[in-house]
Amino acid sequence: GNASVVGLAGFERLREKTRQPGTLIYRLGGYDLPSIDMNALQAKLVAARKSGALKPTDINGSIAGFLGKGGESGNHIPGADSSTSETHSATNILGRQSLLRVVRFLKEEPAFALMNIERLQTETGIRETFRIIGEAQITHEDYTSGRVFADAVAHSFYPIDLHYEGGVTPKHLTEGIVPTIPLRALIPKASKNLLVAGRCHSATRGAHASTRVTVTAMAMGEAAGVAAALSIASKTEAGQLNGQKVREALAKVGGGPFTE
Repeated sequence: GNASVVGLAGFERLREKTRQPGTLIYRLGGYDLPSIDMNALQAKLVAARKSGALKPTDINGSIAGFLGKGGESGNHIPGADSSTSETHSATNILGRQSLLRVVRFLKEEPAFALMNIERLQTETGIRETFRIIGEAQITHEDYTSGRVFADAVAHSFYPIDLHYEGGVTPKHLTEGIVPTIPLRALIPKASKNLLVAGRCHSATRGAHASTRVTVTAMAMGEAAGVAAALSIASKTEAGQLNGQKVREALAKVGGGPFTE
C-alpha cells in the first residue's frame, strides 16, 4: 500500500504534506443504551476533552452516536503512517492508546461496569501514505463524472471520503455514475514489468479519497494479476496491452461488465 517497491526501484512517488488520519476499528458492548443519561455523559465528554483525559479525535461526534454503533470507526488517529516499520508501530500504539482512553473514560460510569471489547482490528487502518505517479492519473473530475477509460480494468463506486482530524464530509456520487480505474494508473511512469494495486495507485487526492477503499483495491489486484499474465503470455509491456483484451480476460473470471 505504500508503493515501497516502486520507491526502491527509483521511480517517483507522490505524498501529501498532511496525510488523512487513520482509524482503529473496534466494537464495544455489554452496556444498555436506554439506561444511560446521554446528556450528562455528553457533558462529561466535553469536560474530558478540555482536561486532556480524552483527545478530541478519540470519539468523533456525539457520545450517543459513538455508543449507538459501539465505537466501530468513530475515531481518528492523526499522523497515521505505515511507510516504515517504525512509523507503523507508532501508529498502532497511538490507536491502542486512544482505545484505552475511551475505555477508562466510560468505565468511570456504573452503566459501563460490564462493558467489554467485542471486536478489535489487529492494526490501525491507514488511509494514505505514498502513491505512484502513473502513466495515467485519475482526477477528481474523472471520478465524479464516471469517466470510462479506454483501458478501464476495474470499477469503483465509493463516495468522496476525505478525512480530516475534525471528521469527514462524504460527497456521494450522482445516481448512475460508476467510475472506472484505468490500467495505466497501475503502472509507474516510465517503468517496465511493474504493476501496482491498492491505495498506492495513481490518482489525485480528491479521487484517491474514494478509489483507495478495500473493494476497489481488490478489483485492482485482480486486474493487475490478469494484466501481468497477459503481458507475459503475449510478450507485451503492460502499458501496451489492449484494454478490451484485458477486460475480456477479466470477464472470464467474473470481472466487469464495462460500459464502452
